[in-house]
Amino acid sequence: MKLHIRGLLGLSGDSIKCLAFLIALLTSTIAHAETVFSIEPQQLATIPHENLSFLEGVDHTAALSALEQGDWSSTLQSDQSIADGYWVRVRIFNNTATQEIGINHNWNREKKIFTTSRQGAISYPYWVYESGDWIDDGRILGQYRVLMPIGEETVLYSYFRSNPFDRFMGRVNGLDRMTVGTWQDVQLRELFRFASNIVFMSVAFAFGLYYLFIYVVSKGNYLWLSLSLFQATAFVGLTSSNAMLFGINRWVSNSEFTLVLNSALFALLLQFFRKSLELDKQFKRLDRVFLAVIGFYAIMIFVNFVTALSWPGASEFDLIAYPPDRLGPGVVKLQYLVLPFGLLLLASVGISAVSWFKGSKTGKYMCMSFMLPLLTVPISIIAYLMFGFTWVTMLVATTSGGLLFLSMFVTFGFAVAQQLNDLKALALDQQIRLTSAYQRFVPKQLLLNLKKDSILDVNLGDQVEIEMSILFSDIRSFTSISENMTPDENFSFVNGYLKRMGPIVRAHNGYIDKFLGDGIMALFNRSADDATAAAVKMQQNLIVYNKEAKAQGKQSINIGIGVNTGSMMFGTLGEADRMEGSVISDAVNLAARLEMLTKLYKAKVLISEDSCLKLTPGLFAVRMIDRVAVKGKSDAVKVFEVLDAEADDIMALKVRNKARFDEAVTLYQAQNIHEAQTIFADIHDNNPADMVAHLYVERCESLLRGGWDASTWDGVNRMQSK
Repeated sequence: MKLHIRGLLGLSGDSIKCLAFLIALLTSTIAHAETVFSIEPQQLATIPHENLSFLEGVDHTAALSALEQGDWSSTLQSDQSIADGYWVRVRIFNNTATQEIGINHNWNREKKIFTTSRQGAISYPYWVYESGDWIDDGRILGQYRVLMPIGEETVLYSYFRSNPFDRFMGRVNGLDRMTVGTWQDVQLRELFRFASNIVFMSVAFAFGLYYLFIYVVSKGNYLWLSLSLFQATAFVGLTSSNAMLFGINRWVSNSEFTLVLNSALFALLLQFFRKSLELDKQFKRLDRVFLAVIGFYAIMIFVNFVTALSWPGASEFDLIAYPPDRLGPGVVKLQYLVLPFGLLLLASVGISAVSWFKGSKTGKYMCMSFMLPLLTVPISIIAYLMFGFTWVTMLVATTSGGLLFLSMFVTFGFAVAQQLNDLKALALDQQIRLTSAYQRFVPKQLLLNLKKDSILDVNLGDQVEIEMSILFSDIRSFTSISENMTPDENFSFVNGYLKRMGPIVRAHNGYIDKFLGDGIMALFNRSADDATAAAVKMQQNLIVYNKEAKAQGKQSINIGIGVNTGSMMFGTLGEADRMEGSVISDAVNLAARLEMLTKLYKAKVLISEDSCLKLTPGLFAVRMIDRVAVKGKSDAVKVFEVLDAEADDIMALKVRNKARFDEAVTLYQAQNIHEAQTIFADIHDNNPADMVAHLYVERCESLLRGGWDASTWDGVNRMQSK
């Protein structure tokens, strides 16, 4: 038997349709239950989009009763509503200690608000940018003070319309983005934003005048810097929130005219960059790129100004045909205008950095200036990661960007000052060249060590006692290498080698006291660490040198380096018409002997016990390899090998075998020759490049073969030659 609902309930067909509609309506209402947004104390927060409900097709004249009975939805159904107007409803719970709540609207130029709560309904005045005052009792532009009972829920109805449409707005999180907090916090935020813009414009304009005055006096490229600052002042004043404060027509900030302002600023800055970096003299190809981009901006200024004259157009009214995209007006969008400027800014950073690294103080200030605006990117990213896409992120990004942009021009001022100093220095150029010339022969450290202000103050016989580390280096088998070269090739070879080694000595706080043909004698008065680190770096640099030489079909070379530390007499030697700075001490002689011992031990770097004891513990890998009495001396000294100077693979093996090597040396010194030989042989088998171990194997074999006098043998290697 069939059961019919209509018959069972006794309802007509029309009644059934009505009931179905009511059920669907109820289901829709339940599905769209609004989430209450809570305002917490001591913070401003952006209301999430999912908390909003939307009512379209109703303008700002709607009564509250019409809004309460409206057909609200969870999303905006039509893009066209942004231009035609729509209402947003949000339920807010006031969890603060005040009923004065601030509603911050995102660049709204038209506003109407209702609120309802247990205490009743309140209608707030309708405001339009073009006809209303910028500030009123309980309002700053589109930011409203509303009353919300403490500890209760309030329903807020806010009207939105952007007509003509601001193309920088998006469909979501755009025009209807609302930030709420206490009215005091919202006021402070707005006043801070106004004040920061005013400060920016004032300082930028003042510096613009300053650089203009410098241009009048000194000419040069200061004109472009001055014009850039004036343009930046105009840009902030005409397009920021201050433009609304000043009552500037929205044509300036919403039309293509804003792209005119951007393009003009970029063109002026690029012109200043190319002039400051002297691209037309040093980087002609890049200079042509700069000129081409400046020409592009000039075209954009013309095109955008012409198209701005027809604003507003269809894209500002017909949002069905031209949906919101946040890209702004213009055929060439803002981000594409920023791109070439950003790339050339990076190129300018690179060029100024190269100039800086070459020793240019002007390049240093220019590089610092160029890099400052780039810091906006990481700051904005950090703010986004911390706060999301909220007003805090926008405030941090815009404020930091403005301050860093302004700071760029301040540091440009240092570059300008440095350029003026350089101009003054031209008058002393000849003296500087003479000074530089004698400093190539007389190191400035000589004057410092002798505590003299000028070479004119140095007299024959001036001397001081000082503790220093001294380094000797020498090219192995240089005589046989030079025999196959012409005199020109010899000098070119030696100078090319010394050109690599000299900067290493200076980089480690030392200086070259003498060039000994193919050798170097360098002094370090700060620490043994400096001398040892310089020796290691010289050997590492030599590895690179030999790779390059091999690739070019040239002969590779080896050098030995000896380092000693001790007290020595530093002063001037010679006679009245010819003298030089030098050091006299046994410590100097020992350093020279250590360098020579590198030939015997096939070691890269050897240092004395005095140097080893003054090294920072753990900074270098060293091992004691022998006790040596150099010719003319009866006392033996301990000799240490610096393992860091070896190639990475050889060093790793030597470090791994160090404990066993130390044990073998101890056994050798204790006359346990056979046991020592076994360990030394094993070490050499494991690392054939360990020539010290090989030398000990031969010594042990010789002793075992010929015997020794245990009562007189002390394990000291007594050298019979220098």
